[in-house]
Amino acid sequence: MSERPSILVIDDDESIRSALATLLGRAGFEVRLADDGPGGLAALHQRTPDLVLLDVVLDESSPHALSGLDVLRGIRALEQFIPVIMLTSYGEWQVESLGQGAIAFVTKPWDTNALLGQIRATLNAVAHIRREVMRAGADLSDADADPAQYKAPPLRAGDILIDTERLRVYRAGQEIDLTPIEFGLLVFLARHPGREWTREQLLDQVWGYEWAGYPRTVDRHVAALRRKLRLGRDELIETVHGFGYRLAT
Repeated sequence: MSERPSILVIDDDESIRSALATLLGRAGFEVRLADDGPGGLAALHQRTPDLVLLDVVLDESSPHALSGLDVLRGIRALEQFIPVIMLTSYGEWQVESLGQGAIAFVTKPWDTNALLGQIRATLNAVAHIRREVMRAGADLSDADADPAQYKAPPLRAGDILIDTERLRVYRAGQEIDLTPIEFGLLVFLARHPGREWTREQLLDQVWGYEWAGYPRTVDRHVAALRRKLRLGRDELIETVHGFGYRLAT
């Protein structure tokens, strides 16, 4: 990426905005700041950031105020997928934040390395998934094809509809919130129905690198996919015992 990744920080605490602006700027990011929900959504419409850091508990003293979860729902309603990492001092908001579509949840005061690591991992995952969607779908054999204008068609896996343009998944007309990695894993399996993949192959193809650690991380993501999509043990995403996984045909 030739330009610096841009991050929009939405937080009503001036000291936190200032600290994040300094931290993220030194880490190589372009940073924009908003001090309330309406200001944050306005900044989103002016120029789309690569990622949003959003405070859960924003100042709601104004009659036109929006909570952090209100802003999160507004971001999720946009046509373009924008990853959101929630920030808060209140750990009890974690389940609801993730359930509304946040990618991750960071508790204040944050660990600097952990926060920067989460931001970079999220940006890398989303970028990798978008590259794979484009590479797998665009017909570049056509000399006139313009990848920038290409609109990837939706995929179907059983009764599941996968919108590869907006990075969204639906089952029985209901939207299912997935993380970028979960989405990428489902897209990859859906593009290769019936083919068996080892855990190591899935890590390489979906995560975008050769995994040097514990390959059973794939199992956790498959379990999350099955739970969120309300799939039975071997419904659609089948376990190949002693090998890995495949998408049923």
